[in-house]
Amino acid sequence: MAISTAAFDDGNDGASKATYSPSRNPNIGVQYGTDYSGIIRNQAIGGEVYTVERYGKRRSWSMTYTFLSAADQAKLQALIDYADGRKTFFYFAEDDFASSGANSVKVRFDQDTFAFEEVAQGVTSITLNIIEQL
Repeated sequence: MAISTAAFDDGNDGASKATYSPSRNPNIGVQYGTDYSGIIRNQAIGGEVYTVERYGKRRSWSMTYTFLSAADQAKLQALIDYADGRKTFFYFAEDDFASSGANSVKVRFDQDTFAFEEVAQGVTSITLNIIEQL
């Protein structure tokens, strides 16, 4: 699904998305992925391979926001502070919660450091990596 309007919230209904969602979308080129790290491969002495699934696949996104105003930077900083890095989950919707949260995904940040980079006077850039919370 293409991102029509990316939004973040602390609930799956989008009620407080204005607190955490910037007024602009991420740049074109959002990376979508699938993480299969929950499947562990074991090999017996005889060469037979066995797999154990601790948890299923998880979706992931990597998105860059550039030319963020101070207000938009503050919203993303509020989201980072709310989530306390990787600690707390939040909700992400590619459709601005237009479907009343039916398409929202429970996610966590998949990174340890967050840095806003100044790209021009008064505007910043940041890359966010998020992964689906199972």
